[in-house]
Amino acid sequence: MEQHNYTVKRISLEKVSSFLVYRTKEAILVDSGNSGSEEKILDALGRAGLEPRMLKLLILTHAHFDHAGSASKLKELTGCKIMVHHSETERLKAGFTTIPSGTRWKAKLLVGLGRTFARHIGKYPGAEPDLLVKDSLDLEEFGFAGRVIHTPGHTHGSMVVLMEGGELFAGDTLFGVEGKQHFPPFAEDLPALLCSWKLIRTLPFKTIYPAHGMYFSKESFLNEYDQALKKYSK
Repeated sequence: MEQHNYTVKRISLEKVSSFLVYRTKEAILVDSGNSGSEEKILDALGRAGLEPRMLKLLILTHAHFDHAGSASKLKELTGCKIMVHHSETERLKAGFTTIPSGTRWKAKLLVGLGRTFARHIGKYPGAEPDLLVKDSLDLEEFGFAGRVIHTPGHTHGSMVVLMEGGELFAGDTLFGVEGKQHFPPFAEDLPALLCSWKLIRTLPFKTIYPAHGMYFSKESFLNEYDQALKKYSK
């Protein structure tokens, strides 16, 4: 998909996706998948005609194991800088995050089981961040028209990436699994997540690319918006 002199490529990893935004001789990556995903990501770079050193920036939408698991290895192999929200710094360095609370009953049940029987599920190789985001950060210095925006809720430091072409890389702030709600099943701060959804509604995006599931339209998001805010504001 070619827009605004860059191409977007979805990299399908283990139950999660990363997104490569690239043009000739330069690229940025949104999320790094689970630990051990670096080879698939390097293969995707190669198929796009890029060398590893051409990956300039890795943006982590948050520091969970399935988004930041390969960050350290990718930094080692490509020399890319790692960007994360400042509140996720210690988690990223430690390579561990606990499972967030569930927003609906099935997720609450899974969280309870996970916290009881799989306490180390959130572990991954820790990484040292290079760039810390507070509220938002422009990507112009990396050669791409877009910005990173703080959207807390799923985690305190969750972020989305909005590109000039209207692509919104949502991390886990929205879900795209077929037949499921777009509203995340897990959230550290539910009121903050509702506020983030209100913010996202005002952004000039066309298509949402979640880390879990397939992309979907702004219309699909808006169709769920009012009902979700009413349901989860209770």
